[in-house]
Amino acid sequence: MKFANVRELKNKTSEILRNAEKEAVIITSKGKPRAIVTAISEEDFEDYLIERSAGLQDMLAEAQAEYRSKGGLSLEDYLSKREKKRG
Repeated sequence: MKFANVRELKNKTSEILRNAEKEAVIITSKGKPRAIVTAISEEDFEDYLIERSAGLQDMLAEAQAEYRSKGGLSLEDYLSKREKKRG
């Protein structure tokens, strides 16, 4: 794990980003850790955005509540019925 202070982050951003591809870089301010710079794949970035989307989380909670109140099919049942329609 590497460390860089805010001044280094400002002056050596590209170098710090290259280092972050190999290992996490802790950014410090006044000697205290403030942030972590780490590599992220496109898939991980998509997951990150989805997990933090308030609108999506609200929609999922609403769908779960509707499922609990009205009932529905389990994934296994759905896939089984779908396979029967195809076959």
